[in-house]
Amino acid sequence: MGSQELLNQKPESAGHEAGLVRPTRVRYQVLAVASSVAVVAYLHRVGFSRALPALRLTSAEDGWLLAAFLTAYGGFEMPCGVLGDRLGTRHLLTLLVLGSSLMTAAVGLVVLLPHVWLVPILFLLLVRFLFGMFQAGGFPLLSRMMTDWMPSQERASAQGTIWMASRAGGLIAPLFIGWLLGLFADWKIPLVVVAAVGVLWCAGFWPWFRNRPEEMSAVNAVERRLIIAGRNARPLGHGHVPWAKMLRSRSVWGLCLMYGCAGFAANFYVTMLSSYLDKERHLTGTQVSWLAALPFAPGMLACIAGGLFSDWMIRHSGNRKWGRRLNGVLSLVLGALGWLCINWVEGPVALALVLCFIFFCNDLNMGPAWAACADIGERFAGTVGGAMNMIGAFAGAGGMVMTGYLFKWHQPQLVFVIYACSFALGSLCWLLVDATKPLEPDHSAAESPILPAEPEP
Repeated sequence: MGSQELLNQKPESAGHEAGLVRPTRVRYQVLAVASSVAVVAYLHRVGFSRALPALRLTSAEDGWLLAAFLTAYGGFEMPCGVLGDRLGTRHLLTLLVLGSSLMTAAVGLVVLLPHVWLVPILFLLLVRFLFGMFQAGGFPLLSRMMTDWMPSQERASAQGTIWMASRAGGLIAPLFIGWLLGLFADWKIPLVVVAAVGVLWCAGFWPWFRNRPEEMSAVNAVERRLIIAGRNARPLGHGHVPWAKMLRSRSVWGLCLMYGCAGFAANFYVTMLSSYLDKERHLTGTQVSWLAALPFAPGMLACIAGGLFSDWMIRHSGNRKWGRRLNGVLSLVLGALGWLCINWVEGPVALALVLCFIFFCNDLNMGPAWAACADIGERFAGTVGGAMNMIGAFAGAGGMVMTGYLFKWHQPQLVFVIYACSFALGSLCWLLVDATKPLEPDHSAAESPILPAEPEP
């Protein structure tokens, strides 16, 4: 039974069915699988970041290498989001995870190249660019998946869970890679190991997953109806992306600019934090591993708490606009103060506390931000999510180039002042976002309502 048939289903039959059959819970299995790929994505990203000091490049070269990843990551966000909206996530997500896994392992091939002129660094730039291209579609496709599989009132919680899982990957990666670096005294084998994890994930995901609930036989009609209840009725088919409406939407611009301001600074955690701790703070290898990992622990808590609070506020107040906005407005202001504090702390314990606080503040708004993409985009959620993540990646790329050169010129204090200003500006951008204004109007007025009233006797 398709979505449109469920929308037109008579209430008497739906109530009779609901009374006899409990909804299946396949949507939560889908959420668990989506969370697992978020773990894999951050194992790859943060794993490379932790191994980066072992390559012994300059700070400027570190910055360019990480900017190459973020540039490709941003450039392919929109195409991947559009493809996900049109084709679904199953085949495309499998291809992207497989490609990013192979590019993670391919970094080790640099040792086979002649060390003449710029050959090694150009090869690394190419590999990291390709890695960014494959990673680009991951979170827009997960936004598409959650839009199709989760009820609208559970979207922020689901997105918060996915981002919590990504932080679990970020927490595991530095410790795991640091342990492998010590075990093998080599940086190539650890990257091959985390690449293999991604290949195994693809082998399990593709045979099982289907793009929509009605395509999976394990999902019963009651769960399918529960998933679509409360959302706008949609015309059949994927439709053409309303580019003009997107460009005119203040909410889309607000999301993109907010994510750009946050990403300009927060990408530091998944790119240059290990290099900063090693080269600027001169910490030991064990201290680098722990301090690079620890911020992801409060990040996990913040991701799930932010999503749950957003959904709770909407359920209890009925105010979807501020239910999505509030986390980001407050948390990014507090995070800006945290960035300034880095310049005042000395010891590794105090530094760890400040780094954890900033990342906690950043991640409070992850669930609501991605839920807002679904609220505003609906069947174009992947496209809106791709636009938002694209701007975040481009801004992050610029931030990493700037950071690399300022570290090279021994100006780390200025880096964190700029990061603080970026967070403060991001909090203001949240005020432009109104999750009650989707790109497409509610079609339910022209069609059968989702839950029609009982006819009077």
